[in-house]
Amino acid sequence: MIRLLILLMVLPVAAAARPVTGLLEKASPLPATIPLQVRAPADMDHAIILTDDQGTPVISGYLRGGAVLRLLVPPGDHRLTVASGPAQDWQGLPDLFGAPAIVLPQPLPFFIDGTRREGQAITLSKKGDGLRITDRQNRVICQNAGWDSTRVVKTLPSGTQFRYVERRLDPRSIPCD
Repeated sequence: MIRLLILLMVLPVAAAARPVTGLLEKASPLPATIPLQVRAPADMDHAIILTDDQGTPVISGYLRGGAVLRLLVPPGDHRLTVASGPAQDWQGLPDLFGAPAIVLPQPLPFFIDGTRREGQAITLSKKGDGLRITDRQNRVICQNAGWDSTRVVKTLPSGTQFRYVERRLDPRSIPCD
């Protein structure tokens, strides 16, 4: 009985565990294939949330102060929301840090153009008590494909040898200009 009482006293005070830098939640059914990179100041942690034009969350990530968040996101024009606060104030995804978040007024485009996956790289900096976006660049990944060939020799039980070249398509993703 005493243990239960102590547990009930501790539960409302306990905060959500601090996540590692990376994906928090993906709500979109579309495949996440387009790059997003976010850099932010080291003194606070940040929650990065992308929403669609109706305000529905698409994907979210957690950025520990001083780290770089790299996510693959679904295609579309997404609004960026950033919530920041001390690591000990993290309350989980719905409540974030308990403080107001900043919302980028214009949606960011994430799309595929032929063999190019066009994403975004963003740098956040301190502005008074809040944050501002000081740099935004396109982050592009090119999808290249090449053939990989292997010579194969097979011997049948009768002793006859078959020789042929086995070809396999080998797709690669590389950063491009």
